[in-house]
Order: sequence, then C-alpha cells, then structure tokens
Amino acid sequence: MTHGLSLATKVGLVLSGVLLGVTGCTTYVQEPPRRVVYEAPPAPRVVYVEPARVQPAVVVSVEIRAESDFYEPLTPYGRWEVVGTYGRCWIPGRVEADWRPYSNGHWQRTEAGWYWASEEPWGWATYHYGRWDLSPQYGWYWVPQTQWAPAWVSWHEGGGYVGWAPLHPSARISGGGSLEFNATVIAPRAYVFVEPRHFLQPVSPSSVVVNNTTIINKTVNITNIKVVNKTVINEGPRTTVIEQASGQRIQPAAVHELRRKEEAPVAARQRFAPANAEKSAPAPVRSAVEPGEKKAPAEPGRAVRDPEQKIPAAPPRNAGESPQKAQAETEQRQKEAQAAAQEQAQKAAQESARKSQLESEQHQKEAQAAVQEQARKAAQESARKSQLESEQRQKEAQNVAREKSQKEAQDLARKN
Repeated sequence: MTHGLSLATKVGLVLSGVLLGVTGCTTYVQEPPRRVVYEAPPAPRVVYVEPARVQPAVVVSVEIRAESDFYEPLTPYGRWEVVGTYGRCWIPGRVEADWRPYSNGHWQRTEAGWYWASEEPWGWATYHYGRWDLSPQYGWYWVPQTQWAPAWVSWHEGGGYVGWAPLHPSARISGGGSLEFNATVIAPRAYVFVEPRHFLQPVSPSSVVVNNTTIINKTVNITNIKVVNKTVINEGPRTTVIEQASGQRIQPAAVHELRRKEEAPVAARQRFAPANAEKSAPAPVRSAVEPGEKKAPAEPGRAVRDPEQKIPAAPPRNAGESPQKAQAETEQRQKEAQAAAQEQAQKAAQESARKSQLESEQHQKEAQAAVQEQARKAAQESARKSQLESEQRQKEAQNVAREKSQKEAQDLARKN
C-alpha cells in the first residue's frame, strides 16, 4: 500500500511511528507506582499440644494439705496400719529384716542445712515429712505429718564419729520456732554412725556402724532444728568439720532444686490426674488391739501389697452374673489379703522376738563372762594374799628358830 506514496510522505510516516514508539515507552515508565498494601502473612498451620500444661520445672512440687494426701502415693510401697494413738501409720514393704530409715542415700548441704537425699522411691515423703518409730510388732513405721524439712533427725557427734537417728513422733516445733523433743525416748540402737571423713559419701546399711554403745557414750547430742522465715533448718555437724575431715570443699546446693528433683515424678502424677477423678481410698488398716482381743476383719483391698506385686483386677462380669458369685469372690480376696497381712505381721513379730532373744543371750553371755572374770581375779587375789601370808609365817618361824638357836648357843658357851 505504500508503493504509491511520495518520499516526503514516507519520511513523515516513519517519523510518526518513531514518535509514537517513544511516547508509548515514556508513558509506561512514568506511570504512578501502585499502592502496595502490606498485610501480615497468615499464621502457619501449627498444632500446639496444650501449651498450658507445660510448666517450668522449678514449680513442680507435691501438694500436701493433709495426712491423707500420703495414702495413695505410698500404698504401692507398703501398707497402712492403725498404731496405738498415732492413727494411720505407714510400714514399708519388701525391706530387709535389719532395714532402718536414713540408711540408703547421702547427705547434701543446702542453705536450709543438711538434706537427706534418699535412694528409695518413697523417700520424698518419709524423710522430709513426719517421724519414725520402732516397735516389736511392726518394726519401723512412719507417722505422717504435713510440715516439710530437709530431714527430721537427731544428731550425735564425738569420739571421731558423726551419727543420726530418726526423730521420735513426740518431737514438735514450738511456738518460738525451735524443736522440742526428749532425746531419751530415742533408743541407742536407732542411731547409725560414720566417720566424718566418710560423711559425704553414699550411705548404705553396710557402711554405717549400728548399735554401738561405746561410740554412743563418747558422743554428745548436737541436734539443732529450728524454723526461720517459715523454713525448717536442719543443722547438724558443722560444715568446716566435715570439710577438714573429708578434704572436700562443700558447695551448698539449692534446697528447692533437690526437693523438685525428688518430688517431680509424684507431682507429675498429681498434676495430670483427671480433675474429676475421685481421690483414691487409703490402704486397708488394722486397728491395734490388746493381747487376747480378736481382730476385726481387714478392709477389702491391698493390705500387704508389695511394690512389684499387684492384686489383679476382677474381670468384667457378664450382665447375667449372679451377685452371690461376685460377693463370694470379694470375700475370698478379703480373706487372702487378711491372711497375708497376718502372716507378714507374724513374721515381723517372730523376727523381732528372735532379735530380742539374740540380744538377751548376748547380754547374758557378757554378764556371765564379766562374773567369771571377776571371780577369776578374786581367786587370783586371794591366792596371792595366801601366798604372802604363808611366806610371812615362814619368815617369822625361821626368825624364831634362829633366835632360839642363838640363845641355846650362848647358854652353852656360858656353861663351859
């Protein structure tokens, strides 16, 4: 179509095209910038698992408001009995015949004094709350109380030893914040002793000296438990004494950290238990009775359940199962539990009687040996006196004979 156009026309068309191209480019560059609205990016699709339950480790602790709070957590490790006027008391299960409290663990220095770190799963309760006592029928039993302390012990020191024993249930914190207790109610056999150089080492029944009256007589009571700013302080042997004897520098630990570590497993079970779950019933107990009195049947349940021995749950019953059969099964379990409890109590009584018999025989042997030794010394002394008297009489007789002989010689000389 452009073949018929003049040269001027062609040049005009070319210039027009160039101008139009330039104008179009300029228009694109100078276009006002768009208004960009910045919006927050959408939240990532992350599923959070109940963040409200994640608590700082430092706040994990067991909540003890009443003595009954101990029933459920301690039942798997022993049994509950009503002992005299103390009420419900806890007796550890599956322990050796010579077992005693505060003998499986170690001592740790804290800002609240000496803290007993136990190796036993129930130690968080029985060594930091309540008191211990010893009886021929039950052995060692624990009397629950709700006040927490680094340890509830009576301290002895002297003669190259440091010793401790569980405080008697009669020990109380006075209104002034000091401990009031009668040291004479703690039997000497309740004390265990170690040398100060071994005080910081792990404690076991084989590493302590037990029932040594010679050591006890060389020591003095240094118990000093008091309450300062609502915190129980358990002072015992001085830190400088232990450092010098052991050659170790003692760095006190934070008592709340030690407590948190020991209570964490129990606290976790408390915290995550269903809110509407009913509180577990306490373990069955038997009331203390006078000799000759018949015992009432034990409550149904786990009278002597060991930590590793669980009574199997009853299988689900069919809808048509008779109530009589269910009642018979319940009574059978009750009888078995009661028989097991009686057998365990009988064994404990026999073991206690055996120990008492052995101690009595030992005392008799020592007394007999002392009498025999005294008789032997008396016989030796009597023989020595008799020997001296005999020698004295012989000397006197010899002197008399000599004087008589001399006199006769003198008389004979005068006659001649």
